[in-house]
Amino acid sequence: MLTPRGDTGQELDAKFTLEKLPDGFALTVESRGGSDNGPNPSRNKNYIDGMLLHLKRMAEHDMRLDEIQVASAKALRLPEPERVVWPEGYPRPLRMAAVSDFNELRLAIGRQSAAFQNTSNSTGNNSKRMKLIVRSPEAAAIPMDQLEGIFTGRNGGSVWTEAPTSDEEELHKRVANARRKARRSSTKGKTPPEGQNDVKRASGSSERFVRDPNVVAWVLEQAAGSCEACGDKAPFQRDDGEPYLEVHHVRPLAEGGPDTVDNAVACCPNCHRHLHHGSGRDNLRQSLLERLGRLKDWPQKPIA
Repeated sequence: MLTPRGDTGQELDAKFTLEKLPDGFALTVESRGGSDNGPNPSRNKNYIDGMLLHLKRMAEHDMRLDEIQVASAKALRLPEPERVVWPEGYPRPLRMAAVSDFNELRLAIGRQSAAFQNTSNSTGNNSKRMKLIVRSPEAAAIPMDQLEGIFTGRNGGSVWTEAPTSDEEELHKRVANARRKARRSSTKGKTPPEGQNDVKRASGSSERFVRDPNVVAWVLEQAAGSCEACGDKAPFQRDDGEPYLEVHHVRPLAEGGPDTVDNAVACCPNCHRHLHHGSGRDNLRQSLLERLGRLKDWPQKPIA
């Protein structure tokens, strides 16, 4: 069982579980019950707050809610299709980022839960054990530890959950996804991603490093459209309207540098080439280390 933390770090009495599926994942919110003063001790008394938090975090990560099932003990005796409920007035599947009022969505789910009928009982309880199912290639690609980080609020409920890749086109897509999620997120401070200290190489017709899109996205967000080397605005915009800057590793990956935010800067193409090939590249590198407080002077080391 997992326990969520709110955006300010408070732990909620609202247990839940996560299950990886071939095409996504399922999040099951445990039911509320009992009483502080009754014979049965209370359980999951923050059920409402927990459900709201899960819905909001799905939206922050641009997830698509595909199915909702009542997962109470009696409902689980029924065939799976008969356990499915859906909030009235909402499209299915539901792109969570398009939801404007999460409490109204929660209430709509609760109304369907309360109205749920099975072959033996209808209690009217709107705090049943509920399974929320998210399906998409992006959701299927999120590792379990990252899913747990999103929904438990570990590390501040980090928005940086895109998987590393060596494919340049796919890297650009994942960077764009990470930046969109960061801009929608209500998480205070948007804690930097951990990145990768041990950067893998991908085999193929040519060898490439497996890059972390969350690091690229975070660095570009910090630069806010201006080169961190020369200070000039990006020379042009991409097709999606984003300023074109390139992310450079101050200690290159080929020299054993890590793929982390303390070893990466956003720069215009001219400064990027200068940092790789210019006669004054060492001075420019030193200037970046002195001016940007987040940077660390990583040593050169042999890599496998």
